Amino acid sequence: MSTREILTLQFGHYSNHIGAHYWNIQELSFDYTGTQKNECNHDILYREGQNSKGEVTYTPRLLLSDLKGSLKSLPVSGGLPDDALQEEVKWKAVEKIEQSVEDKNEYLTDIDTKPINEVATKHYGLENSINTWTDYLYPRLHPRTINVVKEYQHGAEKECFDVFHTGQSIWKQEYGDAFSDKIRNYVEECDSMQGFQVNFDCTDGFAGLALGSIEHLADEYSKPILAYPIIASHYADNNPLTPEQREISNLKDTFRLVNLAFSVEQLSQIATFFVPLCTGEKGWRKPGNAIKFDFLNYNPELYYHTAAILASAMDTLNQKYRHKNNFYTLSDVCTDMTGFGRKMAAASLRLPLALKQSEYLIEFLDQNENALCTSITPSCKIASDKLFQLITVRGIEESCLKAPMRAGEKQMNLAAYKCSNVKEMFELYFQAHNLLSATNVTICNNPLQTKTPYPSIFSEKLNKYGFVSDENNLTKIESCPVIAGYHSGNFLSHTLEKLHREVSRIKFAKLHKFRAEGCEAEEFKECLERLSEFKDNYDDDFEL
Repeated sequence: MSTREILTLQFGHYSNHIGAHYWNIQELSFDYTGTQKNECNHDILYREGQNSKGEVTYTPRLLLSDLKGSLKSLPVSGGLPDDALQEEVKWKAVEKIEQSVEDKNEYLTDIDTKPINEVATKHYGLENSINTWTDYLYPRLHPRTINVVKEYQHGAEKECFDVFHTGQSIWKQEYGDAFSDKIRNYVEECDSMQGFQVNFDCTDGFAGLALGSIEHLADEYSKPILAYPIIASHYADNNPLTPEQREISNLKDTFRLVNLAFSVEQLSQIATFFVPLCTGEKGWRKPGNAIKFDFLNYNPELYYHTAAILASAMDTLNQKYRHKNNFYTLSDVCTDMTGFGRKMAAASLRLPLALKQSEYLIEFLDQNENALCTSITPSCKIASDKLFQLITVRGIEESCLKAPMRAGEKQMNLAAYKCSNVKEMFELYFQAHNLLSATNVTICNNPLQTKTPYPSIFSEKLNKYGFVSDENNLTKIESCPVIAGYHSGNFLSHTLEKLHREVSRIKFAKLHKFRAEGCEAEEFKECLERLSEFKDNYDDDFEL
């Protein structure tokens, strides 16, 4: 079986929060005992290496970017033993960047000295000690993974990295050359590469940096590029108290909106497929109210919480092209979701599935009256008809499907009782509830792993395995069933129209910082025109 490698790129502080959870979920799914059946081919996202002592290293095939001062206790070398740096020497000399190393919290101290099974079952109260994404990152990273934008300081109130064109400018300098070399190094190691995943903050300078890299990928490599432009769940200026703070907040909102517009417009030109993500309902201009999930209690102002939700969605969605028994590839996903020039899709999530511990799937689906999943794409209400959609369901055992014939008299009256497996039952459900739609369903037996350092955001009504019980549970949830999906259809015309309308209200003459960074009025005008043209791809009716 070929590896079908994927290289992941992460740009921006919030995207790295998501990335930390995403890679933690991968590590928690590793089987170190040899007793579990592993459905995922981890070599797709990970690479095997060797240090100078001949010891095997296994690290994410990853390049990430963040600002100076964001790493805290994590060294730029990625945290592997120093002698692992010898592996990088065969490619090029390693740049040594001096930084002050901060003390580690209890969790980070424990992962250096204790086995993962012991750490994963311990409660650390991380909500009170998280300052950055490195405070809960479990895996060690390859020496070439971390790339720091040294011109800007994380958390700085002045000289902020908040303009799309600033990121573009940095990409065109030495930073972009070094980053491109590292991309090439990773690609040359691969035997049968699928393509690239690019996750980036689309509301600040990292948007320009990410789009610079995506343009490079499109020019240099004939591989699919799946991009997730990501909007943070909350910004420090979202709740102004004085007129002066309100004025500053409005200006920052305007900057974020323009950065987002440039991101979507350029992705529509050069990415293969992209899916905007946010745990806020609105997204355009402000994140808006937090999306509600049944049996989930999270703090929308805490990146540690909201990033875990989006990471869970991403890990579930890409099971389709990482599953050992599924012949789907990243190219297949992009091809299926991007007909008629519709490169943008919406994503949905149901976390947790909220199946009762004594309930059968056939009963759960029959009694479900609302949409099965919640949109995690901003300003987007996913339609129920005329859809292309790829659905992934994980963590439901065949024993939960339906009652045996001797005890299933009521269930036998339902058409779904004829279904012989979970996949057939979900396919029948979507066939009945989504008219004029094409749905592809992938089933994964393994649930989402939610052990430490996954945040404690689940209701006490859920048992250890994520099923709803009749009494409160004091034990931390270790796993739970999840459903996630990609969706494309006419409904996205309204989403793009809202974005275009909001950006059209902005007067370019007031964008002094954009002008100072080289953005011209004509470029801004062309961005709006191409956004409108892209929206038109979703206006025409189509039949499946």
